[in-house]
Amino acid sequence: MVKDLKILIPAALIFLLALFGIYRLYQVRVARPQESPSPTPTATPSGFETFPSPPTSVPSTLPASGSDTVEVKNIGITLTSPQIDDLVSSPVKVTGRANVFEGHVSIRVKDANGQILGQGFATACMDIDACPFEASVPFTNSTTLTGEVELYSPSAVDGTEQYLQSVSIRFF
Repeated sequence: MVKDLKILIPAALIFLLALFGIYRLYQVRVARPQESPSPTPTATPSGFETFPSPPTSVPSTLPASGSDTVEVKNIGITLTSPQIDDLVSSPVKVTGRANVFEGHVSIRVKDANGQILGQGFATACMDIDACPFEASVPFTNSTTLTGEVELYSPSAVDGTEQYLQSVSIRFF
């Protein structure tokens, strides 16, 4: 009788654990939302195809802390400094928050004529939420009194500027 209990109790525990594992797999498969189809390209007058812009909130199927889905938020770039009409000199310190493809934020300093005086980049994140970035971008002296700082993220598809932000600045 005692020998039977020594075998029966572990067998029952293994059976219960197996049932629990099967139940969890079933929950994961049922809770997963249907995959959305690939975006449909749109023909342009030049003959090139364009894809719709990504949504600002992208649901994910990765579980996070007890929930079945994760919502990606704050996609794009927010510029903190310099602010409008700040007086800057080389190198200009650029700060902000971003959540963009590969966390890459490209930065340009331009004069009032649109000539690029300096370029750089910062690393932010590609995550659930935006994270801070900071960069120091050197630039050549401007022949104009004003200009602008531009930030953008290059598209993974064709390198076009995504989430372009710009602020007007004044030079020393």
